[in-house]
Amino acid sequence: MITKLKTSLTTKIFLVTCLLLTAVCALTYGLIAQLMPLTYTVDQERLLAAQAERLVKQLEEYTLADCGPLLSQFTFQYGVPVSIQDSAGNVVGGVDPSDIIPTGEHGQWEMTPTHSSVEGIQPNKENEDYIVHCIGTEFSFQDSSENCQLLIFASTRAVNQAAEALGHIWPWLAAAILLVSVLTSLFYAHFITRPIVRLSGISQKLSELDFSWRCGEQRTDEIGTLAHNLDELADHLSRSMQELQTANAALQKDVEREQQLEQAQRDFFSAVSHELKTPITVLKGQLGGMLDGIGVYADRDKYLARSLTVANQMESLVQELLTVSRMERGGELSMIPVELTALIRNCLQNYDELFQQKEQTVIVDLPSGIWSAGDPALLKKALGNLLSNAALHSPEGIKIWISACRKEGSIILNVENEGAHIAPEQLPHLFEPFFRSDPSRSRQTGGSGLGLYLVQKIVEQHGGSCQIQNSERGVCATLILPSSTQTTY
Repeated sequence: MITKLKTSLTTKIFLVTCLLLTAVCALTYGLIAQLMPLTYTVDQERLLAAQAERLVKQLEEYTLADCGPLLSQFTFQYGVPVSIQDSAGNVVGGVDPSDIIPTGEHGQWEMTPTHSSVEGIQPNKENEDYIVHCIGTEFSFQDSSENCQLLIFASTRAVNQAAEALGHIWPWLAAAILLVSVLTSLFYAHFITRPIVRLSGISQKLSELDFSWRCGEQRTDEIGTLAHNLDELADHLSRSMQELQTANAALQKDVEREQQLEQAQRDFFSAVSHELKTPITVLKGQLGGMLDGIGVYADRDKYLARSLTVANQMESLVQELLTVSRMERGGELSMIPVELTALIRNCLQNYDELFQQKEQTVIVDLPSGIWSAGDPALLKKALGNLLSNAALHSPEGIKIWISACRKEGSIILNVENEGAHIAPEQLPHLFEPFFRSDPSRSRQTGGSGLGLYLVQKIVEQHGGSCQIQNSERGVCATLILPSSTQTTY
């Protein structure tokens, strides 16, 4: 019960309201029971005193013999007996006080003079039903100079009976007060706390980050304002949480991408170090042998030519590294309209000697007027890498097909060579830097390992894509570039 009282607003309001109603009703009952006789007496005295003055003025205009009807009318109108006594205390009109005020064991009365009138209250301590208020005023009749006294008697019997009746019904009245207090408090507590309890439940949901709840209160008072503010708070928090989740997801992707880039950079530098270490070691060995003139290295002309070949390979690798660095920086390209047919034929001329050395046949199917916007030097580099790759990784005497076509606003360029095959598990890694399908990693068959990586970077910067896959005749490399007109740019 104590825990319920501490944690339940409804219980608190119910108990407080019930106690307040019960206390107010009990206090009201007690005040009525205690103050009713007193207020009745005071009001009765005030009224009768005023009427006594009025009656005296009227009696002074009458004779003793003619005052009877006036006294009867007064008694009938105000419900109080009236008596007139002469200066000797004898009753000369109205009722005899002994008939109204019991004496002896029943009660007594006495008048105390006050100014021109006398008032007195003497209750019987043993029987309060006989409390009598006696208001007396002196006057003289019209036909006599003798002073008489008007006595008006007012009993508290009626109000005492009412108070006694209240005393008899107090158990039933207390039960009714308690019942009404409980029912009223129960209704009042639920009526007042219902929206508050509901808002408390919704706020609990909000604290659990469940923003799907809404108050929906239509009230215009403070509770309605609170409900409206909670709804707005839920909307703001929901949007903020969504934005935060989106930002966190983007940040997580950025962190992962940054980690991947850092790992790729470490791998790249590791591969570069490896690629440069081997030719430098070879070059140092050859130069050292020639300087010492020992063994086979005595023939300097032969090994100087080999050293020059190694130096040229290193220069080619450095040039490709510089190209990779420029591509990684993502600078703006010099975009101009490029006719790919002419560019491809120019590349074929550059590699014609290589094709002849390996007795390879190149079959070209290129329509004229194929334009794309791009950097001619970079596109030529990408196409040259594909052609050299096809020639170097194919056996002698095979055929190489080069074709291009337009399709849905793009240009599709295929370079297919027969007599070659790539293991399926190696296909996803072909465009990685320094990857070679040849396990021996020989420069005679594998190149620098940056050729296809550069092809992918160049094509992607031109808004295209590339892929290599096994075909029925061998291996097919496909470039897809955006198509344009000669007047573009």
